[in-house]
Amino acid sequence: MLKYPVEDILAINKELEEYNEKLLKLPQIIAANKIDVFYGQEEETVITLLKEEFEPKGIKVMPISAVTGQGVSALLYEVNKMLKQTRKEPVVFEKEFYIEELESKQEPFVVEKIEEHRFLVEGPRIEKMLGYTNLDSEKGFEFFQKFLKKNGILEELETLGIEDGDIVELYGLSFEYYK
Repeated sequence: MLKYPVEDILAINKELEEYNEKLLKLPQIIAANKIDVFYGQEEETVITLLKEEFEPKGIKVMPISAVTGQGVSALLYEVNKMLKQTRKEPVVFEKEFYIEELESKQEPFVVEKIEEHRFLVEGPRIEKMLGYTNLDSEKGFEFFQKFLKKNGILEELETLGIEDGDIVELYGLSFEYYK
């Protein structure tokens, strides 16, 4: 169980590397949070495992507790020191997705009433939008609603007679409609 923090950081660094290898060349500090929940030797063991794995690689491990504030000042001091030593020019990465391209394409979509109080919305553009929008976040959901409005999908649903509380299905997802 105590190896999990090490494995988590290795997994995060692997994702960074897959996204762009240059990210791993940037300075890192590990804020080993939640030290306030460990008892006895457990804290020391977790911190020792992290330090043994990452400090030889030049990654400092800073034990902290965001709840109690323990170690936070020291972490901020180290981050400030690191930032002062880091080059000032920004690192620019290529965009992964160009929303302008998606907005400029007029790919077809289908809006249909499949039964009383149930509507279906499909199309390649909608599927793409669902693929890169986090609907679990309020901002992501709001972004998706604006997309539906801007592209006339809500207007089509209203033309078909949608009412508050009706169900809209999109690629395995279901939402209740409210104006």
